[in-house]
Amino acid sequence: MLKNCFIPYKGYWSSPFCRWQGSLQNEHAVKLGAATARKFLDLRGLSPDIFDGLYLGMTIGQPSWFYAAPWFAALMGNDKISGPTVSQACATSATTLGMAAMAIESGMYRNILVAATDRCSNGPHTVWPNPNGPGGEVISENWMMDNFNNDPYGRQAMVQTAENVGSQHGVTKEESDAMALRRYEQYLDSLANDREFQKRYMVAVDVRLSKKKTLVVEEDEGITPCTAEGLAALKPVVPGGTISFGAQTHPADGNAGLIVAGREQAADMSADKNVTIQVLSYGFARAEKAHMAAAVSPCAQMALDNAGLKVADLAAVKTHNPFTVNDVVMAKIMGIDDRIFNNYGSSLVFGHPQGPTGARCIVELIEELVIKGGGYGLFAGCAAGDTAAGVVVKVN
Repeated sequence: MLKNCFIPYKGYWSSPFCRWQGSLQNEHAVKLGAATARKFLDLRGLSPDIFDGLYLGMTIGQPSWFYAAPWFAALMGNDKISGPTVSQACATSATTLGMAAMAIESGMYRNILVAATDRCSNGPHTVWPNPNGPGGEVISENWMMDNFNNDPYGRQAMVQTAENVGSQHGVTKEESDAMALRRYEQYLDSLANDREFQKRYMVAVDVRLSKKKTLVVEEDEGITPCTAEGLAALKPVVPGGTISFGAQTHPADGNAGLIVAGREQAADMSADKNVTIQVLSYGFARAEKAHMAAAVSPCAQMALDNAGLKVADLAAVKTHNPFTVNDVVMAKIMGIDDRIFNNYGSSLVFGHPQGPTGARCIVELIEELVIKGGGYGLFAGCAAGDTAAGVVVKVN
């Protein structure tokens, strides 16, 4: 268990998530992420100079990505720091937070900014020389679609890995559809009272359309409404399977981040010194080949074990759930009460920019715990390569 790692209350943000090829499709992820971080700090009255370290999560290449972390730090307003750029698909945020927490715990740093940013839109198309190929034909890869559709080890598309897990646990299309509808209804709760919940943490982003025109993106973009009748009418993507297009997430663009610090430093930056947020543990797992969704429960269990907790101790659970099967199976294995499971929505509905997905979920987890008056919270989510990562936090 970690003992000396804290997050200041309101020491975190998420941008809106925009469905890919939407309003953020042409924004450089490093530049936009740094601009949003700077805007967040300005809104909180904090200086970029407070940080002695940066841990940047990012999974999709952008021009000059070679310089990602030091460039982000400089654009944010602190050119005296750097740090690692971490890439672990959709486990990036949890892993980056876990690494930063352990760095704080060891005394290596005092104040770390954990930031994550990605743009799925207009992803890179990589070409490698291949002089020994037929006629010197190059080797090429579409970063997004090629990797969504084929794990080089498991040799299956991501949706098939979810179907493999669903088949093992007897998940039906009716269960899948019911979960999709439940998660959509929970997301609608975050929009109630003029987006009262989302406004607790969400920072609008500015998109410059021309010298004279700027678009302000204040809320999520590209959310698909769900109804029981509409979901029932959709056929499974994989013939004979259970997961339709309505029961899986969509790629998106966005960024998110959290401040991680020692107890005293976090208290100094907190918007309310009566609220204490502690990072307790990190967990990870790798499942059987081509069974990505199966990694979530063991990673969550490891995080709980490392914190000395049980599922019954939890006040809230958030997951990165690219497929409904993730939550259906996790609930069955771990016995998670639906009343604490993904309230206010999840990545199944608001989208999947990869790197920052988990960070937004953790931010929402913290805010839910604050609303509840405190308690233990678990985040867990799967990632490419049949892996998963999780984090446990405590709010007093």
